[in-house]
This record gives sequence, C-alpha cells and structure tokens, in this order.
Amino acid sequence: MNSDAFMEYAFIVMVALIGIEIFVSYIKGKQYYRLNVLIADVSTGVIFALIGVVILLGALYVYDKIETNFSLSALGFHFFPLESPFRFSPSFSVNWPALGAWTFAVVFADFIYYWFHRHCHEINLFWATHVTHHSTQEMNLSVAFRGNGLQRIFEYIYFFSMALLGIPWEMFLLAHRILKVYQFVVHTRFVGKLGFLEHFMVTPSNHRVHHGIQKKYIDRNHGGIFIIWDRMFKSFEWETEEPIYGLTKPVNSFNPITVNLHVFKDMFLQVLECKSLGDVFKTIFGPPGWKPNYLITPADEAPEPTKVVKYDPKPPMGVMVYVALQAAVLMGVGLVIWKVAKINLEQDMTTLGILSVVIVFSLFSIDRTMEMKRWSRRTEVVRNVLFIIAFVSALLYSNIPNIEIFAIPLTSLSFVSLAWIILKRKTFFDLSNISNTWY
Repeated sequence: MNSDAFMEYAFIVMVALIGIEIFVSYIKGKQYYRLNVLIADVSTGVIFALIGVVILLGALYVYDKIETNFSLSALGFHFFPLESPFRFSPSFSVNWPALGAWTFAVVFADFIYYWFHRHCHEINLFWATHVTHHSTQEMNLSVAFRGNGLQRIFEYIYFFSMALLGIPWEMFLLAHRILKVYQFVVHTRFVGKLGFLEHFMVTPSNHRVHHGIQKKYIDRNHGGIFIIWDRMFKSFEWETEEPIYGLTKPVNSFNPITVNLHVFKDMFLQVLECKSLGDVFKTIFGPPGWKPNYLITPADEAPEPTKVVKYDPKPPMGVMVYVALQAAVLMGVGLVIWKVAKINLEQDMTTLGILSVVIVFSLFSIDRTMEMKRWSRRTEVVRNVLFIIAFVSALLYSNIPNIEIFAIPLTSLSFVSLAWIILKRKTFFDLSNISNTWY
C-alpha cells in the first residue's frame, strides 16, 4: 500500500474518532476534553506536521543513500522484496516471503522505536524534543497530535539501522506510519484493560501509565505497538490507579513555542552556569532534570503529583469563541499547506516557507490570546495583517494549483477579523484579566 494514501485515510479516521470521543465525553459528563487544551494540542500538531515535511524528505534521502550503497542489499543479499504480501487476482493467495518481510519490518521498527523512546526519557537532549508530548495534563486522542518536530531528527537516525539491513525506504516508511497510527489509538481513557492483550500489546491502559507522573509510573512502558520490549528490558509497570497526567514540573503554557522549546532554553541557561566541561556534558546528555550540586535550589523539587493544579486560564466567552474560530481556520490552512507541500515543495519552496512562518506565528498569537497574555490583542492585529498579505501574495504570485479557492475566502475572513478586533478593542478583552507576562 502507498504510505501517503494510508496516512490520508488514517487521518480522516483519526479526526472522526476525536469527534466521537468529544461527543461521548460530553454525553457521559466526563471532562476529558477542554477546549483550550484541544486547541493547544492541535496547534503543536500543525507545527509538527509543517516541520516534519522537510525533515522527512531529508531523512528519506539519507535513508535511500544508505540502503543503496551501504546495506546488505548493496552486498547482494535481498531479504526484503518490495511486493504485496497478498494477491487477490485471479484468486486470493499469500506471498509468504513478502509477508515475512513486511512483518519483520513492522516488528523491527517497533523494537527500534522502543529504544529511541526510552532514550528520550533518559537523555536530556532527546527529552527536550519529546517533552512536548508529555506537557499536556489531559489524556485523550488529540494528545497523539502533540509532538515536537525536532524529535524526528533524532528518531530517523535510529531508523537508519533499517536501511543497513536493506529494507527499502517505502517499506520503512509504511511500517513507521503503521506504528504512529497505532500510537494514536492508545491515547484514550475510555478503554479499560483488555485481558490477555495487556501482556504483549501496548494498550490504552499500558500507555496511560507512560503519561503518569506518579513515581511508580515515571519512565515506564515505552513500547509503541508491543509491550513485550518493556517486559523484556525491565521497564514495564501495570496500571493500578488512575494516572495523573503531565509533567512533574508543569510548564503551564499553551504557547506552542514555549511548549516546544522550554527544555532547550533551560538546558542552554544551565550550560552557561556550569563550572566544568563534565557538567556541560551531563547537562546535555545526562538524565532529564540533572543538575550539579552547586546549581540545585529548592525550586528544583517537583511538587507532589496530587497537589498539582491543572493549568486552566479562563478568558471571557467572547475571546474563546474568537479563538476557536481562528484556530479552526488555521488548522485547515496548515493541513492545506501540508498537503500541497508534498506535491510542490521544490517549485513553491519560498511561498510555502512564508506561509508556514505565518502559520507558526498565528498559532503562537491565538494561543497567547487564549491565555490572555500581554499584547495578545496587538499580535492578533499583526497576525491578521500578515494573513492578508500572505494570501494576497499567494493568490497573485503562487504556482500552487487552485490557490484562489483558499486564498480569497481566507483573505476576506482576515479582513473581518481585523475589523472586529479594532471595533471591539474596548470590549474584546476584559483588561483586568490580562496576564502581565508576554510569554
């Protein structure tokens, strides 16, 4: 199967399942979703997708070079035929060598992912790219979209080992995407324990443990599809009580820039204070949270998990309605760019790059608005002006097919939004609730 087609169908199913989970949560009176957290989740997901387009193309280029020149297949050993494992015409049959190759590719990809994922919890540099996924204090299907695009740089390096075995990049990519789609499904609180499956598969129960901040749950259950790796390498823990989700020291921000980069910032500042190269090395490659004794302060002590209060700024209803509408538009624009980027990345690199920067700034702005941060109304004015310029430019100069279908209505919406902010500038925000901080 073509991996792009697989992801397109999978994405439709993912969005539908999130909608169903939101509806069931509402009907059952379960507060598993908060609008502000949902917007923050999808905001980071859009940035993850935009960054991922370029990183994936670079990774596949390197992967193909390794597989072509330095692998077992380059030495004449071809163990992974790029063929369908099933044949349906003229009658159904199984291509056993191909089935074995695909099965091995999926299982081996999960084994590699286990070690990469585990190292993300053991090496601070890797944790800086993975912490984004754990920063939410909720557990639902939308959490699977919360990722840091920079994580893929390190992740793909691990998967280059598949190239050395001679696994074609098409087989690797589909196996990797199967892994990621499976990971989406286990981010839910609606599914309890699944009997015997708990012993060898990653289930929602097993993965909820991974997101828990209680001491017994921290750094456990790293598997992607199979939990057997955790059981084999002593990192498994049963779910015995409802996990408390998030970070041991909450980031308390919906700002996608902060959520993606706050550990990098802390790491950089700590490096500046280190007194030896050894301490610099441990700061970067040591376990997350490590500090030399001379830098440890009482503020470094993590609060008791049961005493952690969920971050939940409560802006006026009008602000949340505005943010929700703008977020819906931005998500659509981000998906359009992601879709078009795969087709026109080379010929429209400049246009797509500019639009991507505008999207990232826009997500930053609306999330700041949602948190009532200082100057957020002003950044919204700038954002809408940038949107108008970006989409008018795209309409006039872009080679992207049928761009007018998107550019004209979105430009019009930006004009309306800009006029609304200006006309409602005295009532758009309750100024007494605005945070004094800008970040």
